[in-house]
Amino acid sequence: MKRFILGFNTANEKSRMVIYLWLINFLFSLMIVTPFYFLISKEFSRSLMGDSLAKGFDFMWFGDIAYKYQDISAALVGWFLVPGIIFLLLYTFLNGGIVGRIVAHREKINIRNFYADCGKYFFRLFRVFLISLIGYAVVVGVIYKIISSLFKLWTKNASTEWPLIISSNLKFLIFILLFSAIRMFFDYVKIRLVVEDSKSAIKATILTFSFIGKRFFKAWFLYLFVGIIGLLFALIYIGISRVLPYSGFFIVILFIWQQIYILTRMWIKILFFSTEYHFLIHHKTFLP
Repeated sequence: MKRFILGFNTANEKSRMVIYLWLINFLFSLMIVTPFYFLISKEFSRSLMGDSLAKGFDFMWFGDIAYKYQDISAALVGWFLVPGIIFLLLYTFLNGGIVGRIVAHREKINIRNFYADCGKYFFRLFRVFLISLIGYAVVVGVIYKIISSLFKLWTKNASTEWPLIISSNLKFLIFILLFSAIRMFFDYVKIRLVVEDSKSAIKATILTFSFIGKRFFKAWFLYLFVGIIGLLFALIYIGISRVLPYSGFFIVILFIWQQIYILTRMWIKILFFSTEYHFLIHHKTFLP
């Protein structure tokens, strides 16, 4: 909890990064959404269907537009695939700025040194990203499949639906926990690279195995604790969004509320790295 309090204070001190992150996120989202906005506006803005669209997703209009534009499906796939790859690279790029500014805790944050850190650590963190793909493949593709097979043996001869329901929920929970553990691990690899100003992602990964292995549950508890805070913010956001009407001036209020939630998610991201940073340097005797 001491590491959490220190991380909480650091996240607040570094909260200016939230604006930088939000701005890039907003511009990137705008680039993706704008073509579809004009497409939907062209098709439905002058029809009664436009009123129903304001209330949320509708399978009828989606079916109509998918049938009408079926010949451009390949272009749509490319439109989502390419930005998806760009987003992963952008995500890695921004992580360098976040971790770099957290480690440089005595320096004031401005847009120049934030993006300087983004560029400085990009290729190091990109190598960590490539290594993490192997980690996710092992955890999700091997370990989770073994666990799923064990659950299938349990539910194979079930006489009621309850074992299936319980099994499904337990598998989902285990998946989330495994995913959180592997994500936490590679967070520490990124932080170690920056703290040590090292360029060897493989070496940092090996050293982090030793570091996390000796205090896994403490590190994991800290990670999950921050994750629960993020989940609470998400539930509050969903609860308030559901009671806001999708009409008139309330659409503007809903948009503002959505942006506030995105800002909150950015801050939670900084909180994750901040708490992990303080946990790592607290055990600095284990650093080379």
